[in-house]
Amino acid sequence: MEKIEEKKRKFEIPGVRYLFAVNGLLGFLVVYALRVNISVAIVAMVNQTAIVETSTNNLSSKECVVPSSSNDFSNSTNDSNTKDGEFMWSSKMQGVVLGSFYYGYVISQIPGGRLAELYSGKWVFGISTLITSVLTLLTPIAARAGVGYLIAVRAIEGFAQGVAFPAMNFMVGQWAPDSEKAVLNTLVHAGVNIGSLVAMSLSAYLCDSDWLGGWPASFYVTGMLGCAWFILWVLLVTDSPLTHPLISEKEIKYITSNQKMDLRKEIPPIPWKKILTSIPFWAAVITITCQNWSFYTMMTDLPTFFSTILHFPMAENGFFSSFPHVLQTLVGLIVSAVGDSLIRKNIFSMNFVRKFCNSVSGFGTVLGLIGVCLSGCDVTMNKIFFIFSIAIGGFAYNGQNLTLLDMSPEYAGTLLGITNTIANLTGFITPLVVGALTEGKNTLHQWRIAFGITASLLAFASFVFIFFSTSDKQDWADQEPSSDVISHLPKETADQRKKYTPMN
Repeated sequence: MEKIEEKKRKFEIPGVRYLFAVNGLLGFLVVYALRVNISVAIVAMVNQTAIVETSTNNLSSKECVVPSSSNDFSNSTNDSNTKDGEFMWSSKMQGVVLGSFYYGYVISQIPGGRLAELYSGKWVFGISTLITSVLTLLTPIAARAGVGYLIAVRAIEGFAQGVAFPAMNFMVGQWAPDSEKAVLNTLVHAGVNIGSLVAMSLSAYLCDSDWLGGWPASFYVTGMLGCAWFILWVLLVTDSPLTHPLISEKEIKYITSNQKMDLRKEIPPIPWKKILTSIPFWAAVITITCQNWSFYTMMTDLPTFFSTILHFPMAENGFFSSFPHVLQTLVGLIVSAVGDSLIRKNIFSMNFVRKFCNSVSGFGTVLGLIGVCLSGCDVTMNKIFFIFSIAIGGFAYNGQNLTLLDMSPEYAGTLLGITNTIANLTGFITPLVVGALTEGKNTLHQWRIAFGITASLLAFASFVFIFFSTSDKQDWADQEPSSDVISHLPKETADQRKKYTPMN
């Protein structure tokens, strides 16, 4: 390997890759706060009393109500403490509102990944989040103008945010050395679950208050947080470690000498035919799609289940709808650190670690959902099994979450774009399915059907991943560019890329 001259920059800080990861975590925190706040807010937005009186659709089931003298606060009905909202939306309409975000979301996935690869992951991710933040600030106005306007705003938000995950997936491929890939990727994506906790808990608190009108405050606060984060992102993050002004030469050498991709080279043309005929790629698509079905069922519909079946108070609803996802992140960080260590020490192969972790995640969640279906109206058992079902999913951070990066870090943005285009169809299908199942018959039996569908899909996906997935870099990801691409890069980046030669 060509000797690298190490020279001190005027200013440098250690661990800049972790500075990137923390900013990515905060970015996903904002992204998910903007996305899921409506899952809790919609409970306060809808006038459930009026709907019950004028419709055959009984939104709040009395099946699990216990006598008011019960000492179990969670089991007692909170109907008297719930403020009715201003909108007359049925279960089906609420399903449309909750799912409308994904109408636009699935359209921009592939363009987002490719734009990040060709131009800038930093700006694609940052600008998309800023646009979503501004639209979130306008959400109360849109809702009061009419449900059609609200659906349109949410769909546009989805279109803007659809580029976020492919862009970030590509950036992780640029910033993460292979020996730390699981940990850094998990740290970045921890923002998803932390954002869910922050948004759901904060939204529940704001909706239950009179500040700024109650439920509108949940949109105003998260929208302003998004705008503030954008400033930090612009100032502290660059597209690649090669161009960060504060990174040391030693850290650049460490990152570039420990990656499957060569940061010196431009991304070559995409081999579409080879990708679309790759069995491991489609195994990843199927697995991620089924796990997304589970994720969106838990994230989007659990607040409704807790509110209308188990009668959780608003604040408790927000907490138990999101807290298990934070536990999932903690599980993911531990599993990722252990998994990286086992791979680094050659105790287990990367393929084994990925398949084992994904199997624990998938089959563990299935067992948890079976427990939920058997728990009936027992609030304590429902909490235990839901927490287990979601927390055990943290094993997937060292499973299917890394498969696309393993197969091809060069095309990680585009691959995730294709995958998310398909997988996130579940984002608006699952609310519609649950809404159809519970329309006019909001009972435990109907919810068991919804959870049973989720468990079946997860079991199927887990078997597909075991037999057909791989973490080996694919031959179609090893193309060489057809011309001297260095000359087409910006001068600073080109000079840096010429300087570093990763080890084979």
